[in-house]
Amino acid sequence: MSTQSPVFQIVGYKNTGKTSLLSELIAYGSARGQRVAAIKHHGHDEPLKVMHHETDSYRLHESGAFMTGVDSPRRFQLELSHSDGFTLDDLVELYRNFSPDLIVVEGFKYEHYPKAVIIKRAEDLRLLDLTNVQFVITWNEKLTSHLALPVYTLREWRKRMADIYRLAQGGQV
Repeated sequence: MSTQSPVFQIVGYKNTGKTSLLSELIAYGSARGQRVAAIKHHGHDEPLKVMHHETDSYRLHESGAFMTGVDSPRRFQLELSHSDGFTLDDLVELYRNFSPDLIVVEGFKYEHYPKAVIIKRAEDLRLLDLTNVQFVITWNEKLTSHLALPVYTLREWRKRMADIYRLAQGGQV
């Protein structure tokens, strides 16, 4: 029987720190006895690597995620082969069968779930047009000083983790 576990996405462009930030969020929840599950989007056509110490999926798992999966164009690693691909909704429903306290998602920018966006460069500001943006993580405060959304700098991310985790679970700060 599935439960309505909250889902929270962290999105950004390549090399902006998505996996690192998600790992910290997972570690925070896990350290407090929460069952956190992770889904990572792998948008490249090359085959997935078996989970090992140099993969992002391994980092997410080692951060404390009790369930970690990676979706690519032709394969979902919990190791499921598929011909047409899964939607994020399909994967979330699968995960909810394991009753996590929180499902965190790296990527899948255009999905409807609540999300944080990472802004590193001026061209990243277009991510603010995505749906359901709850807050911004910024590398450069000058780029984001005009925003009405909550903005967390990379420096304050760890200091504000209790608030951020509460937001990820659908709460208020």
